[in-house]
Amino acid sequence: MRKLSLVLVFLLLAVAGVLPQPLRVSLSPVLGSAPVLFGVEWGFFDHEGLEVELIPLASQRDRLFAFQAGQVDVVIADVTSVVLLAAQGEPLVVATAYVPEDPAKQFTVLVQQEYSGISSIEDLAAALGTRSFFRIALPLQSDIEYATDVVLESHGLTPDPRFYFGQDNLFIMASMVIYGVVAAAVLPEPYASYSLKFAEAEGLGLTALGDFSGIPPLPHLIVFQRRYAEEHPEAVRKFVSAFGAAAERMNEETKEGLLSLGAPEVLRLFYRGQNPDEVLVHPSVLAAIEALSVPYFQAPTVLPKGIYDAIQRWAIEKGYVRFEHPYEEVVTDEYLK
Repeated sequence: MRKLSLVLVFLLLAVAGVLPQPLRVSLSPVLGSAPVLFGVEWGFFDHEGLEVELIPLASQRDRLFAFQAGQVDVVIADVTSVVLLAAQGEPLVVATAYVPEDPAKQFTVLVQQEYSGISSIEDLAAALGTRSFFRIALPLQSDIEYATDVVLESHGLTPDPRFYFGQDNLFIMASMVIYGVVAAAVLPEPYASYSLKFAEAEGLGLTALGDFSGIPPLPHLIVFQRRYAEEHPEAVRKFVSAFGAAAERMNEETKEGLLSLGAPEVLRLFYRGQNPDEVLVHPSVLAAIEALSVPYFQAPTVLPKGIYDAIQRWAIEKGYVRFEHPYEEVVTDEYLK
C-alpha cells in the first residue's frame, strides 16, 4: 500500500507539472550569472515556486561537459558555447542574461609593459609567435577568442592557434601575465577592472590595451536543456520572470549594497576555503572592489540572429563545428511571452 501511495503521489506531481527535483543551474563567474545569484538571495525564484540549486563551475569546459552529460538543466553561457552545444546536443536559448552596454569595453587586453616591452596592440601583433612567451591567454572556443581574432585581423594579422594559450579559468589569467607565463591576457568585465586596480595596489604594473570597437555586443545567454523546456514550459517562464525581476532590482540597488551581498557569495561559490571576512578586508582587494562599476542589466530578450550567425560562421571556419545549426532550431522567444 505504501509503495502504491508513493507511485500515485509521483503521478499526481507529474500531472500537476510540479518539478520532482530542484532546477539545477550551472553558474559561471560572469556578469550574466549575477541575477541568478541575487534572485536566489532575494527570494525571487522562491516567489515563483521554483527551487533552484546553484552549481558553480569556473571552467567553461566543465560547464559544457556538465550540460552535455545532463548534469545541469540550465547554464549561463556565451554565444560560442551555444554553437558548440548545438553540435553535440539540444540546447535552447530562451533569453539573454546580460548585454554589454559599451561593446568597445566588453573585453580588455592586459599586459605587463615593463617586462614584455609591449605598449600597444600593434606591438603585441608584431611580437605574437616570435617565441613561446609572446602568446595571449584566453579561453579557447569562446566569444573572447572570436573578438580577439577580429581585433588581430583588423591589425593585419591572420589569427594562428600558436598565438593563444588556452585558459578557461578567468580567475588566474591576470596572474599568468604578472608572472611572465604569457605576454597578454584578454579578460571580460569585471575581471579586467578588478585585476588592473589590484595589480596597481600591489605594485605589479598591469596595463590595459586595446579597443574592441567594431565587435558587436556579445551577450551572455540563458540556455536550457531542450527536453527540460518541453517538459516544464511553465518552469522556464517562471525562471525567466524571476531572473528579470532580479535584474530590475539590481538596477535599483546601490553599488555598495550589491557588493556587500554579492562578494561573500562569489567567494563562497568559486573560492571555497577562503574566508570572506579575511579576504574582503585586504587593502588591495578593497581598492580593486572600489574600482568596479555596476552595469545596467537589460530585461531578458531574444538573442539577435545576426550575432548567432556571425559566431557560427567563425566557429565553422576555425574547425570547431562542422555543420550549421539553424538559428530557428536553437533560439526561441516562446518563454518571453
